[in-house]
Amino acid sequence: MIHMKKKLGLFIILAIFTLGYAAGCARQPSDDDKVLATVSNKSITLKDFKSRIAKLPSYYKNIVEKNRKRFLDETIMEMLFYEEAVRQSLDRDREVKDVINEARKKILIAKLIKNEVEDKIKIGEDEAKRFYELHKDDFKSQELWRASHILVATEKEAGDILNELSKGASFEELARSRSMDATAARGGDVGYFRMGQLVPDFEKACMKLEIGQTSEVVRTQFGYHIIKLTDKKEPAIEPYEKVKQAIEEELKRKKRSELFDKLVLNLKERYGVKIEEDVFKSLEALNEGKKAETK
Repeated sequence: MIHMKKKLGLFIILAIFTLGYAAGCARQPSDDDKVLATVSNKSITLKDFKSRIAKLPSYYKNIVEKNRKRFLDETIMEMLFYEEAVRQSLDRDREVKDVINEARKKILIAKLIKNEVEDKIKIGEDEAKRFYELHKDDFKSQELWRASHILVATEKEAGDILNELSKGASFEELARSRSMDATAARGGDVGYFRMGQLVPDFEKACMKLEIGQTSEVVRTQFGYHIIKLTDKKEPAIEPYEKVKQAIEEELKRKKRSELFDKLVLNLKERYGVKIEEDVFKSLEALNEGKKAETK
């Protein structure tokens, strides 16, 4: 029975995408409607077929557009299955009716929520800008560091490199020729990073440096580093245009939650909700008893 319900559930989902087709069959076709295929006494017009494709999710639509013949075959197969199911009176089967009723209930609930919540979410430009002005600190970028390094296997090698640097050798050239890190090809450039992205000892060394300054030998689990701080960006408030989409999404999320809670509250008041606490407590006690038995 569970297996059958899974199959029926899948069929219901597929059937949702065919609602437009069912409506198309009920229309009186115009003169320019061409019949694409016929199953028993039911026709699939070109207009119906295109409409059915248009109602598919974009991912599936792209697949179908590349193989319309297969989709037509599947449409015909679905109609054949449906005709045979009705002939066998499966539409009057109790289990089928239960599954259909559950699907119908979920579709109606989804439509209600769309009408009463999703369709009422409107975010104006003034509202988004006002939120930005009131929460500017939330849009402050983090402090960033940029560094280059030379990584070697021994402390002696690192000391030798420091000595060469003190005599005017190029940091970038030494990184290319002596560093065993993947950044060697870039002259040792690590790029910009925030605190917490690199190993702690490396970051601590960077924080002590001024731009253009080179560190002493720094040891980490990777080996021995000579680090040069090449840039530093102070925290700054992101411009409105850069965070506008994030603000709108946040405001939509809040409005969605507010409208949903309001809808639930109104429905509770309209239809009356009463939970029998004594009965609920007995249910909880029964559940606790079952847990104790399994221990």
